[in-house]
Amino acid sequence: FVWFRIFLLCWLLGGGQSLYPKTSTLGNPPKWELLDPWQSTITRDQFQNLLAKVYCPREEWWKPWIVIEQDKARIRKHAGKKDWYDLSFCKKPKDPEKSAKKRKSLKGLKIALDPGHIGGKYSEMEGRHFVIGKGSPVKEGDLSLETALKLKKILESLEAEVILVRSKPEPVTSKRPEDFAKEAQQWIAGRGLEKLKKEEKEKLLKKRREMLFYRVSEIHARARLVNEQIRPDLVVCLHLNASAWKDPEKKELSERNDFHVLVNGCYMGGELALDDQRFEMMLRLLGGWHVLERRLAENVSVALAESTKLPAFSYKGPNALKVGKVEGVWARNLLANRLYRCPVVFLEPYRANSKGAYARIIAGSYEGIREIGGVRRPSLVDEYAQAVAEGVKRNFLGKDSTVTLPKNR
Repeated sequence: FVWFRIFLLCWLLGGGQSLYPKTSTLGNPPKWELLDPWQSTITRDQFQNLLAKVYCPREEWWKPWIVIEQDKARIRKHAGKKDWYDLSFCKKPKDPEKSAKKRKSLKGLKIALDPGHIGGKYSEMEGRHFVIGKGSPVKEGDLSLETALKLKKILESLEAEVILVRSKPEPVTSKRPEDFAKEAQQWIAGRGLEKLKKEEKEKLLKKRREMLFYRVSEIHARARLVNEQIRPDLVVCLHLNASAWKDPEKKELSERNDFHVLVNGCYMGGELALDDQRFEMMLRLLGGWHVLERRLAENVSVALAESTKLPAFSYKGPNALKVGKVEGVWARNLLANRLYRCPVVFLEPYRANSKGAYARIIAGSYEGIREIGGVRRPSLVDEYAQAVAEGVKRNFLGKDSTVTLPKNR
């Protein structure tokens, strides 16, 4: 939610030991045989193009793990071992499926809405919570859920089947921070922090247990729900962004307010060194999910720009890759858009601690139009939900909408 908390999060989650060697924190060993249905379904050129333009833009990042030959790609299955998964290429591109029909409604489309974070009593623990002066607390998890509930009604009116991944300010996972005491202790030992003063060490242990709960275990639980029970055609992850506080002890609202939309991609070298992330990247690349992800992201991005009048945010670092030509659409490798095994669009509109967004958040949810800061606008959550719905409508019901849903194999 704010960058200094993100820095702390990355440090606390980095370098941890998972249950298996060479996998992400709390990650599972990959089942490479799940790639078998995609044998001989992609050409060498298509594979290289997706790798370079979406999933891993720097050759030095993927080269230790993938060997591209004339008729196949060899993917290292286990770090440190000469154990390879061979993916055969086809010689000619497959003819595009001609089953796509012009839609008159969203009937037959199953959409999962994933309200970001947990909210409620967990918002402070998550770092998705702030208070200005004596004002009401701003909780991202509560705002994302409120938006999801409004969006659900709109999409259902268009005959889509809509399922909430989280429908209340409670975690999906059955785990709690205390369940990760062992993993937290292992992390302390692995980083050579055993000699810290007791009070300092306890603070780190507490933070580590909490982050494993709300950031890792929670997303894994949602992924199991999405992949094994909901099995949607696509997932829309609803979030709000925020700026770093210049002084965390004296919070002042910022001027900057913007938006961006994310699809999966831009796996960096250290991420591909982990067996599970390397496998999940290959699953997404072969699944063909990027086509729908990018088109939907672009339509939603345009709708957000029109509705919010906000500028699009641009990344400067190597952890994100610009995809397509529409402003505000970027590829990043996030836990949710990696683990949910279908097309995923991840939304980050507004900066909750900006002057413009904060005034609208504090105004709450109201019907119709109201003047906020001298401008007549709908409530922020109404605007958010309406913009996303408009993007979905344009994607599936617009004049150029002939996209075919990718098949899960």
